[in-house]
Amino acid sequence: MSRGAPLPPFIHKVICGSKLRELREEAGLKQKDVVKRTGWTQTRITNVESGKSAIAPHHLDTLLDLYDADRTSRKHCHEQALLAEGRAPRDTLRTRFEGDMQLVVDMELSAATRWEHSSMVVPGLLQTEAYMRTLFRAYRPSLHQTQIDQHVANRLERQAALNDIDRQFWFVIDEAALRRLENIDGGSAILREQVRHLAKALDRPNIEVQAVPFRHGYYLGQEVDYTIFGFDTKPAVHVVYLEKYDGGDTLHDTKNVARFLDLWEHQKAAGLGPEQTRTFLRGVARSS
Repeated sequence: MSRGAPLPPFIHKVICGSKLRELREEAGLKQKDVVKRTGWTQTRITNVESGKSAIAPHHLDTLLDLYDADRTSRKHCHEQALLAEGRAPRDTLRTRFEGDMQLVVDMELSAATRWEHSSMVVPGLLQTEAYMRTLFRAYRPSLHQTQIDQHVANRLERQAALNDIDRQFWFVIDEAALRRLENIDGGSAILREQVRHLAKALDRPNIEVQAVPFRHGYYLGQEVDYTIFGFDTKPAVHVVYLEKYDGGDTLHDTKNVARFLDLWEHQKAAGLGPEQTRTFLRGVARSS
């Protein structure tokens, strides 16, 4: 199972759905076969298998009987379905955020792996406080100083997830994200501090950082900002958080996840190795 904090209820729902899809396929059935035998709509079956919808215990038994599931699989599915009905605890870091960011924070603290590609902004988990403050001051309409202080405090607390050395964090950062810091404060102080901070991250046993320099030219998906959360559950689960201007989308269906896992491999291949990245970061600092 994944290390770190307890898994969010959402992940248990996805695990249950994935296991049901696996059992259906092992039984040699297609979704249309399940539709005929249960009278359910295919949309309902798809939503359950994708983790979009929860499933009641008696309906779960209907599917498990249909798939002739063994005792271990039955127990596993019922456990996951029950945990999927749970509620996130109150007075935790997640409550300081809204919408999909609550789930992102939950997954940051519980996923076994967290892989992120960032094209124009240094990833939040690796930002210095000075850089954070600059970003929050750029919001329009302008934020009050107390709001900026709170946003900074929240983001800094999120960075505590990096302290769990049993979990892996991997970042691929486009050079554009670094060059955006040039003269951001009327000088180079913030850029140099941020670059030093990234170089130090390379020395942590559970963190990998790869830079993709301009000289490597175009690479697949270079403009896309996203994070892949991986859970070493049974079956394994991956969830993609796709960044957007005014929020983000959470993707966990098999087809979309496969697309982003493939994209991630292309982007890692486009990046410099860890020690090459360290040398590159030093060059950015010297040239600023």
